[in-house]
Amino acid sequence: MKGSQRLFSQLLPTNGQDVGRRTPGRSKELLRKRDERMVYRHYYYLRICKKRYDEIIQMLSEEFDISGHTIIERLQIDINLQLLKQLATLQPDLNDLRKIYPWLVWK
Repeated sequence: MKGSQRLFSQLLPTNGQDVGRRTPGRSKELLRKRDERMVYRHYYYLRICKKRYDEIIQMLSEEFDISGHTIIERLQIDINLQLLKQLATLQPDLNDLRKIYPWLVWK
């Protein structure tokens, strides 16, 4: 296409700037944060809203835009299981959850 090379070249540094090396794939830190938030939401739906397991997986799937299978896999990772157990022991209430993630809707 006419002009497409010029547009593309304007977006990339051409004066020898080092753009840094990035590894392909998802950021491990962002995945960890998403998973942690998902664990808290799982706890909320299970303990506070008293939802069924299948409802929880469906709600999390819609909320986080990932498949139910992926949600189940991510919740079974050791660090997430430990957090789930910790939440079950501590039993934070609705106000505690609001303090941790104030931008989420906690009814």
